[in-house]
Amino acid sequence: MPYPEERASRIGHVPTALSPAIVEAMKRWETPSLEVGDEAPAHITKRLTPLDDLPRDQRPDPSFTIAFDGSNQEVEARAGYPSVRVGFMQIAGVYVDIVRFLHANQTGLVDARELEKAQITQTVNSVLPGSNVYLKGTTGVDTWRMEFARAFAEAGISDFGPKFTLADALMTIHGRPGRAATELTLSKCPNCDSVGMPSQTVTIKGGTCSEPLCGASLHATDVLRIYEEYTKDGENIRTLNLSMNIAERLLLVSYIDGFYRHSPYRLSQGLFITDGPLAVYGATAPMKSGFLRYWEQLCADLEARDLAPPLLVGIEKRGNFADHAHAIHSHIPNGHVMMLDTPYINEYINNERPDHFYGKDEFYGRRFFYKTTTGEMLVVTVPRVPGGRPYEKPQPLFNGSFKRLAAEDYASYPTLRVTLETLDLLQTRLYPNAVIPVALAHSASSLPLGTGRSVLTLLAQQSLGMPQDSISLSRFKPQRYGQR
Repeated sequence: MPYPEERASRIGHVPTALSPAIVEAMKRWETPSLEVGDEAPAHITKRLTPLDDLPRDQRPDPSFTIAFDGSNQEVEARAGYPSVRVGFMQIAGVYVDIVRFLHANQTGLVDARELEKAQITQTVNSVLPGSNVYLKGTTGVDTWRMEFARAFAEAGISDFGPKFTLADALMTIHGRPGRAATELTLSKCPNCDSVGMPSQTVTIKGGTCSEPLCGASLHATDVLRIYEEYTKDGENIRTLNLSMNIAERLLLVSYIDGFYRHSPYRLSQGLFITDGPLAVYGATAPMKSGFLRYWEQLCADLEARDLAPPLLVGIEKRGNFADHAHAIHSHIPNGHVMMLDTPYINEYINNERPDHFYGKDEFYGRRFFYKTTTGEMLVVTVPRVPGGRPYEKPQPLFNGSFKRLAAEDYASYPTLRVTLETLDLLQTRLYPNAVIPVALAHSASSLPLGTGRSVLTLLAQQSLGMPQDSISLSRFKPQRYGQR
């Protein structure tokens, strides 16, 4: 690593570029194929199904959609001391009245005023300490844990009455729809690592790792174990990403549970969209079981009332599945769905063993490719209904093929067809392979680079009492019309 202000030689790359060992190493490597030939291969065509051939549950067409997206940035909060860092995250939920939205383009051009009337935006935002930022008398990781718990206790929505926080949503997926758990037991103490003991039971307000153990303060958010990713002397962007991802999913639960408690019949009229797959990763992966359990209980409770479950879908814009979908798009006819069974994923996308159990740890929905009626490619994730694991362990047959599993049967996804039909109606040319609600949520949640990053840096410097850059934060305060 260079020293500050040190510059590399203009020809410093030459030894690396001319190294035979480096050239030979790269020649040994392979990458996913981006070309599949002119004719559609059989391994693709046999997995395609026209959308009109999919089963469709009996429900009214959705009347509204709510899409969720998040953004985060970590900034250096002290000039000349770049290891002092602060992380910001912002999450948006955008409600779109589908009927009003569709009426916004009756003349062939979208009426911007009608489109504006068709949407309502709700944002929640938080700040988290990074490296070299502490509460007095507290270590860096404990400061992060305390502030993370505070952020979840304060961020939330008030659309359904009293404020329902992200901490409430976290307790809800450990309880059941409409009834949050009153307590939960941590898998281990963050301080002394004692595992799964009754003394590590916490409420939404926290608890204590009691004697004869360490006596440290515990928080309900410790169950997520994101603190394990905290770095005391460097970047914490992974910690921030995991925090944002789980916060997005819990904001979704906040809305679904709010409808369930106050207007359960409205759930059958809604399409809920997350940016990214229906999955949780890294330290938060064990939460998959909570989301699966909540979804199964929700479907069962609604069925008992003769109500259809809500439509729930994750949409991916990037990653290896999106790249693969783009590579094979010419071999998928418009209006067709591709079932991504586990053998296909292992062989053609992830380069794993044929019997690799893909998706067992993270996913509470299953991925599909869909080519819209206008030729756009969507990578979507949809949960099973009325419940069940979306991925199951591959079962090899004696002839080298694999048994067709229940998780790979379209009958397990009765909401898939109407979900894709609705997304077809909500497409936009604003971005490739995009739909309007996700684009609106992205616009509402984005923390821009450039000026936006400068403002957040100044905010951190001013709030921490650090030396500030020459530009004043007051420059960015909103002014009333007519003021100069």
